[in-house]
Amino acid sequence: MKKLLLSIVAALLIFSGCNKANQFKIKLNLANSDDETVVLIKSLDGKKPIILDTVVMADNKSVFTVENDDPQAIYIVVFKEKRDQMLLFPDNQDVTVKGDMDDFFHIEATGGDVMNAYNDYQQHLAQYLMEFVPLEAAANEAFDNNDSLRYEEVNAQMLAIWDEYHNYQFEYIKNHPDSYVTHYILDDLKTDIELAKVIEFEENLTGESVYRDNIKKFIESNTRVELGQPFMDFTLQTIDGKDVNLAETIKNNKVTMIDFWASWCGPCRHENPVVKAAYEKYHDKGFEVIGISVDKNEAAWLQAVEEDALPYIQVRDVEHNVSNDYAVIYIPSNFLFDQNGIMVAKGLRGEELEAKLAELLK
Repeated sequence: MKKLLLSIVAALLIFSGCNKANQFKIKLNLANSDDETVVLIKSLDGKKPIILDTVVMADNKSVFTVENDDPQAIYIVVFKEKRDQMLLFPDNQDVTVKGDMDDFFHIEATGGDVMNAYNDYQQHLAQYLMEFVPLEAAANEAFDNNDSLRYEEVNAQMLAIWDEYHNYQFEYIKNHPDSYVTHYILDDLKTDIELAKVIEFEENLTGESVYRDNIKKFIESNTRVELGQPFMDFTLQTIDGKDVNLAETIKNNKVTMIDFWASWCGPCRHENPVVKAAYEKYHDKGFEVIGISVDKNEAAWLQAVEEDALPYIQVRDVEHNVSNDYAVIYIPSNFLFDQNGIMVAKGLRGEELEAKLAELLK
C-alpha cells in the first residue's frame, strides 16, 4: 500500500512538472498561414527587443511556450512573409491568436483580462483603419491623375477618420486610467500630441508602470525645452578638436542657435543651405550657430560638412547626451536662445527662421 501511495505521489509530481506554473503559451490558429515563419519578440521599457523563438506554421497552427516574466512585458508576433505584426499583453497567461492571415485586421488575440481589453481596443481601431485604407488608395490615384478636386475631397475624409481614430484613443485613455496597457498607449502616443495634453492625460492615470515612468521622464525633459526656459549647458568638440561651450557662445552673441542634424538625414541636408544663408546674412549682427551632428560615423559627418560647405561651428554628439537633454526625437531640430540664455524659438525652418532672425536682430 505504501508503494502504491509513493507511486501516486511521484506521478503527481511529474504531472505538475509538465504543466509549469511559471510558463504560459501563445497559441496561433490562423487560416492561410501554412509555411509562414513567425518570430516571437519580447520588449520592455524601451530596452533592446529580444528574439525568443521562431516557428513555422503547419496545418495553420503553432505554439510558443514562454517563461513567465514581468507582467508588463510586451510580446510582438512578427509574420515574416506577410510583413505584419501584432502586439500581445499576455500578463503571464495563455493567449490564443485566431483569424485569417488574408484578413489581418480581424485577427484577434484573447486570453486574460489584460489581453482581452487590449484586443477590444485594437479591434475598435481596426474599424477606422479599414475605412482609411481604400481612401488612401483613392487619394494616391487622384494625385497621380492630377485630379486636385478629388484629392482634396478624399483627403478631407481621411482627416476626419484620423480625428475619430485619435478621439477614440483619447477617450480610451481617459476611461481606463488604471490599466498599464493604457499607460503603454499614452507612452506610444506622447510624441505625436501636444505636451499639454500628455500632461493632462498623465495626471489622470492611476497606478504605476514602466510606461508611466517613461511618460513622466518625457514630460520632465520636454518641459525643459519649452519657450522661455533657460539653456542647458554642454561642451562638445569641433572638427579640429577644440572645445565649444554653449554658455560661452551665448554670452558672446545676441542670438545663438543649436541645430541638430546628421549626414544621413535628407531633410537636414535640404535645410543646411537655409541655415547657411541665414548665418551669412546675420552673423555680423550677432547670430551664431552651433551645428550638432548626431552621426556615429565620423567620416560621413566630415564629408557632409565639406560637401555642404557649412561655415558655422560644427560639433558631434556621439553619445547623444546633448540631444537627449534637449528631448530631440526628430531631426532637423533647432533651438534659439537670446543673449540671456532664454529660449526664444525652436523648430524653425525655411522662411520662418529668416523671419524670426529679422525680428530678433533688427
